[in-house]
Amino acid sequence: MIYLDACALLKFIKPEAESAALRKWRESLAEDVELITSELARLEISRTLLWAGVDHQQVPYFMGQAVRGIYLVDLSTTVLSRAMAYRTSRLGSLDAIHLASAEPFRADLAEFVTYDQELAGAAEELGFPVTAPV
Repeated sequence: MIYLDACALLKFIKPEAESAALRKWRESLAEDVELITSELARLEISRTLLWAGVDHQQVPYFMGQAVRGIYLVDLSTTVLSRAMAYRTSRLGSLDAIHLASAEPFRADLAEFVTYDQELAGAAEELGFPVTAPV
């Protein structure tokens, strides 16, 4: 099982330096590997696309492409409570929600994919298997 945060998922639809490497990495995964992310990622992706000037009518299509084949973890009060409980310094709210969404799957988590340096640092501090294909 692999968790991908919003900044990683955006690279599938918005060309960035790591996009080709990330696509190649995803294509190399076995078919039975489960990919997960927080429902929060849909919000982050849609807001980023709108901020970048993408027509609001096209945003749902691009967002759907970014999360295609990925299980979305509900944003529940349990996830939010877990996010509030982290005592890691310099952990932003959205990053805490990503970690709290991945937490129940930690035992089965082979990788936690992020290109966000602050999230990567907090995830490593908490013992998540962080990676960023390049």
